[in-house]
Amino acid sequence: MTDIAVSEKELEGILRDLAGRVMEAMESWHDVVFIGIRSGGFLLAGNVVRRIQEKIGKAVPLGALDIALYRDDVHRRPFSLEVRSTDIPFSVNDKKVILVDDVISTGRSVRAAIDHIVDLGRPKRIYLMVLFDRGGRELPIQADFVGKHVDLPDEKVIKLEAGPDNVSIKDVVVSEVKK
Repeated sequence: MTDIAVSEKELEGILRDLAGRVMEAMESWHDVVFIGIRSGGFLLAGNVVRRIQEKIGKAVPLGALDIALYRDDVHRRPFSLEVRSTDIPFSVNDKKVILVDDVISTGRSVRAAIDHIVDLGRPKRIYLMVLFDRGGRELPIQADFVGKHVDLPDEKVIKLEAGPDNVSIKDVVVSEVKK
């Protein structure tokens, strides 16, 4: 069974709201960078960054982070891991990093991402932005910017589907966990 988690209109409102809250929180943009966790976080980050750039009239650095090898369950997974590239074409040293993921639940993906970022340098601060917070933390990690809190059973997952341009978000889909 697959359900659309949010309507197109609601998603657009959430994206505008996230961009607006980040703009209010930043005093200047000279030291702000966005890093999206592949793949849903990077898709979300690109959509938020595009809205911010339209408002502030300047480019905001955006990078993509693959956390596959930083996960604490890498050796327990019964299937082979898909490792994709990390592409961060800027230094994270002394930057305000806005780490972006599509969904936060246990906090383990965010922990892995922070470990990876710290291996790349020493940020001034790391903020966390997520589209969906589904609760269920196993680690003491909370998002600074949350699009929507959702309550889903453990056997369900939320996925972002990219549009044909691979930039826009076509759908937000809730489906059964693949075993």
